Amino acid sequence: MPLRIITGELKGREVWTPRSARFRPSTHFLREMLFSLIGPDAVPDCIFLDVFAGSGVVGFEAISRGARKAVFLEKAHRQANSIRENAQRLGVADRACILKIDATRDLDRLSRVLAANEVVSLVFIDPPFNHPVEIPFLEAALAHREFFADDARFFLETRFAPKEIPAGYDVADQRKTSSSVLTTLRFSLPQ
Repeated sequence: MPLRIITGELKGREVWTPRSARFRPSTHFLREMLFSLIGPDAVPDCIFLDVFAGSGVVGFEAISRGARKAVFLEKAHRQANSIRENAQRLGVADRACILKIDATRDLDRLSRVLAANEVVSLVFIDPPFNHPVEIPFLEAALAHREFFADDARFFLETRFAPKEIPAGYDVADQRKTSSSVLTTLRFSLPQ
């Protein structure tokens, strides 16, 4: 099933997914909403983290809009390979870093793909709706704050509004789509 990049240098190009893939790609509408919330000035030259990447279409959208680097966290072998193949086919392998890891347990491996003084400023988290693992990921991110900018924004897509958010985050925004909720989080400011 191909997914089209919405805008930027890769506009109209397709991201291919494995035929029998068992994930739910982010919709065109959700990607439009996400990048509208992010704003056009925040993406160029940023480090973008696509967590539970699945198809990788959101990370490729960030690259298309000027991200210096997109890091894809995907533990499923077929999906990780598909992201790698798409990066090659789209000609952006030099800006796409694919880590085949469990994002809730192995976030320390992010150090392998971040150069000195590089920090992630934008994070998209799209956990499987039937296996909510966003809380363990958010807790792991708090434990590894050195990988993230102080003003990093975390965009969480869930089926329903999250009932809880770990201490250490503040909800900055929340939008509902027809099939999900997009919650924007920031690190809490020190008291």
